[in-house]
Amino acid sequence: MSIETVALKLPTFWTTCQSAWFAQTEAQFALRGITADETKYYHVVAALDAATASRSLAIISSPPSTCKYSAIKSFLIDAH
Repeated sequence: MSIETVALKLPTFWTTCQSAWFAQTEAQFALRGITADETKYYHVVAALDAATASRSLAIISSPPSTCKYSAIKSFLIDAH
């Protein structure tokens, strides 16, 4: 398990246009060389507003052991 320390502040998750938010998020990851799955996952979790975090509590409190970023991305896109 490796979490990269990189300065990045993503905008709050857009519940109205998730695909565009993830496109911008992935561009930010690429610009900063962020490739670690857990780093991406935790940046996304940190960008959730209270209501979205509350609806996503299952995946936040008990994420899969691998592919965390893909799991939360799929969950958020499917949920909205």
